[in-house]
Amino acid sequence: MEGSCEATRKPRGSPNALFQRPGYVHLTHRGGGVGGGEYSAATDAAAPVRQMGLPRAVLAGCFTLMVTMGLLASSYGPLLPVIQDRFSVSAVETGVLVSGLPAGAIVAIIVCAWLKGRVSTRLLLQSSCVFLVVGLVGLALAPWWWLLLVSGVAIGLGYGGATALANGVIAAAYASRRSTFLLNLQNGIFGLGAVLGPVFVTTLSDGSGRLAWLGYVVPAVLAAVLLGALPLGSLSSPERVTQNVPVLRSGRLGGFALLFACFIAVEISTAAWATTHLDAVAASASAVALATSLFYLGLATGRLGAAVIGLRVDPGPLLVGTTILATLMLTLTYLAPLGGAAYVLVGMAIGPVFPTGLAWVSRDQPHARHPIATVLVAGNLGGIALPPVVGAVIGAVGAQAAPLPIAATCAFGAGVAVLLARGRAQRTTSVSVGSSSVTS
Repeated sequence: MEGSCEATRKPRGSPNALFQRPGYVHLTHRGGGVGGGEYSAATDAAAPVRQMGLPRAVLAGCFTLMVTMGLLASSYGPLLPVIQDRFSVSAVETGVLVSGLPAGAIVAIIVCAWLKGRVSTRLLLQSSCVFLVVGLVGLALAPWWWLLLVSGVAIGLGYGGATALANGVIAAAYASRRSTFLLNLQNGIFGLGAVLGPVFVTTLSDGSGRLAWLGYVVPAVLAAVLLGALPLGSLSSPERVTQNVPVLRSGRLGGFALLFACFIAVEISTAAWATTHLDAVAASASAVALATSLFYLGLATGRLGAAVIGLRVDPGPLLVGTTILATLMLTLTYLAPLGGAAYVLVGMAIGPVFPTGLAWVSRDQPHARHPIATVLVAGNLGGIALPPVVGAVIGAVGAQAAPLPIAATCAFGAGVAVLLARGRAQRTTSVSVGSSSVTS
């Protein structure tokens, strides 16, 4: 074809051909099985070489999966008193159940990163759906405490795999601004599911709220079916043609890991302690009861808004702005008695950080091994570490101070984001200057 370019390579775990659409990378297999043989990458000359794209059914499956995870994650808080009464366990023991989610997620993210070059991404995503289904059924129906704990770990395994893979395939398959749009849209849909979770729980009669988890099996199964449209190959992250991408220092990946550790910790801690804080500052009864839903409503709104902005603004500057705004909103939550509205504002500011960060790290670290998995593991470790610190502050000075350690963590993360943005700008400038010198 006139004006096209063609290259052959033998990458580890390259995907089979996805779409044959203008402006997308078209991969053609020339022998060998999954992960073997040669692939040619032909590109339409009418558009830049940037992405492969995904079938619409796959995007629908990823979005459905996010709805499921939003529903189940936000249902933990309202159901903890029900679980304590049903199994006669202490608050510490119910905390072990909650910690099963991030602990299982870390294991799943590491295992998926190890398997991605060996096993089809489609099979890994569908296996994550199976773990979610098994865990949801167990959480809804388990008659024994130990079985409930096992079900919580199964939820974590499915949750971690689904988070890494559903976000990873989009980050790897699209250009920077397009992936920022889709990742914010996808995680905004997660927020909408999280808003509905507590509502579904409260509509059930007293003592039967656990059955809400059983209803979440339906979207999990639907997601597994839709994800069957993903080509049966592996998607290493990222599989893009990156001739014009400057190679940045691999040490920057550590900075991104620190950024995610801060902001996943901030998101989890804010959702966990919002009800306790509002109750301590004598907010209205409705604000206290809906604190978690209000936070997730703000989270979803912020991500959906950032999805539109992300089509026009690169992920780096967008993330710097949102992290600074999030710090200000958390500080305002402590200083001003705004009730439930405060947590809507906090959610709106924090919301874009996670999906925009995924788009940024995927663009910034095209040659790094498992950048998405690295930052997600670091983020989950932060999510495990910060909530007990907030609890210790509450125990020492009272629940009205709950936003302070969260705001301090957020401020530190904003500083990291600023340094990362400055580092990329300086590196890009130096690469441009070097290229000009060579051509002259």
